[in-house]
Order: sequence, then C-alpha cells, then structure tokens
Amino acid sequence: MAFSYPPIDEEILNVLRNREEFVIVGHVSPDGDCISSQMAMKALLMKMGKTVHLANAGPFDRAEIAHLRADFLTHIDVDLHRRDPVVVVVDCSARERLGHLAKEMEGLTTVIFDHHSSGEQFGTYRYIIPRSVSTTLIIMQLYKALAIEITEEVAEHLFFGFATDTGFFRFINAYRGETLRMAAELVDLGVSPNMINTKMTGGKNLSYIKYLGKLIDRSEPHLEGKLMTSCSYLSDNGQFITTDKPSDALYSMLLSIKDVQVVLFFKELSEGTTEVGFRASHQSQIDVGALAESFGGGGHKKAAGATIQLPIEIAQKNLLDAVEKLI
Repeated sequence: MAFSYPPIDEEILNVLRNREEFVIVGHVSPDGDCISSQMAMKALLMKMGKTVHLANAGPFDRAEIAHLRADFLTHIDVDLHRRDPVVVVVDCSARERLGHLAKEMEGLTTVIFDHHSSGEQFGTYRYIIPRSVSTTLIIMQLYKALAIEITEEVAEHLFFGFATDTGFFRFINAYRGETLRMAAELVDLGVSPNMINTKMTGGKNLSYIKYLGKLIDRSEPHLEGKLMTSCSYLSDNGQFITTDKPSDALYSMLLSIKDVQVVLFFKELSEGTTEVGFRASHQSQIDVGALAESFGGGGHKKAAGATIQLPIEIAQKNLLDAVEKLI
C-alpha cells in the first residue's frame, strides 16, 4: 500500500517559527543520517533567522563525518541552558541514546523528529514516522511545510542521510515509490548519487581493512547459524589506527550468510561498558529495536543499538540468551 507522510502538527511549526534560540541534538556514535539531519535542521533554522547550536556526545568515529566534529558542542553548559533554548532532537527517540546530553537538556522545551519506533516517549512535541526510511526525509517534509528553499548543499545532506540508512537503496521495500520520487527531487537539485556513494564507501585506509578482517575472523555462529556475533576489544584501539567504523561493512557481510537472521556486534568501551549493535535480516521476524530497548537502547525493527553497563563477556551472554528465546 502506498505511503505518504502525515502533516506536521501546527504546534510544532509554531515553536520553530516563534522561538529564537535552538540546540540540535543527535544520538551518541552518530551515523550519516543523524549528522545529516542535524546539519539540514541547522540550515533550516538559520534560514529562518534563528540562533542555532549543534550538540552531540560523539564519538565521531566514522570517516565520512569525522571532519564535522569541530562544528558540534559536546555539552549544553549552564549559560546556554539558562537562555532557555528549544532542543530539537533528530534521529533518536530513546533518551538514553543521547548520552550525557539527556540530563543537560532537562527542563527545556524539546521537539523530536525521528523514524525510530522503539524507546520510551519523551519530549514536549514529537513527529515520529517509523515508515520513513531516514530522518533526513522527515526533515525534508519540514522544509516543505515551512516553505523553506532546499539548496544544493542541504539537498546533499538530505540525500546522504537517506543513502546511508537505506544501504544506498538496498533496504527500500515495495510500494515505496514516494521515497524514490523524493530522492529524484534531490538529484534534480544537484545531488550526485555517484559522489555520495564514493563519500560513503571510499577513502578507507589499510588499517581499516585489516580491522574489518579481524572482526570477520572473530565472527561466530550461534543457534544453528541463525545468529552471528563479533567483538571489538579495547586492545584493538592501539593495534588498528583508523578513524572509520567498520561495523556497517561487517553487518552487511554477516547478514549475507545463508540462514542468518540476526547479527550482534559487541564493542568494549571500557572494562564495564559495552556498546552493542543489532541488525536483522529482511526475512527475520525478530524486532531488534524492541530487543535493544529491553537493554536500555532503541532503534528500528531491523537496526538498533544499546550501551550496556556490563563487561563485554557478560553483555554477550545476556544477549545470546535473549535472542535464543526469540528464535
């Protein structure tokens, strides 16, 4: 059945029109859709004459976005909070995924623009469309609702977020012609899909390739091959010097294995903290967004993340037990 975006509540539009200072926040370990949504939202608000700050707890560990790190605040300090800005949260509907910024923005008017279905609802206003393939395409609806021109630079941000979250069109399902029409509109505004693909996949260093190879070598099958896992340890930081994040390529490779339904990637952040990435195949009935939410994270049915305050070995055991119950 064909899909169309619902209208944005007039209350939300009025907050954007009538308030003067804004902080745009995205989730920890930002990806292309998160950062692109933040950049496109900043451009929209600045076009409206607003004072705008970008904030993200980081880390900026993907090569395609690392150069933008300097544009972002890492904290909402007391002086900024005292001025009572509106917080616009993009690409995140789970408070925990905002890191330390979640506490720093308490008490401020908050507007959520997102396409993740999981996570406990928060924020003063919400425009959450789980059927949107990316948050940037939600931001594109906002440009249209406010009659703000989409420049070539903004179009590139919107397309980049769309491209990263759809695996460059690979994750788009049937009856989603509106998505392709929106992508075509951005191309007509000057976006080069070829250049976007190069930005997404090129520029890797040799250490990145070796790191990816090590993660593939560590991959293990579980539950009769329906689940694949891999792990990254603190010791890898000294051995593999790379600013890029190989997990996206890892997920793609492990999900291509016959009969695999779920992939879990465990990253040791400290001796007592583990970041977990969740991915499900398109044939899988498992909702990894709901699974991640049960561990304090959130995301989509097919892709999600969580940060767990447990050593990596215990986090892995707990997740294996949880997936076994689902499978």
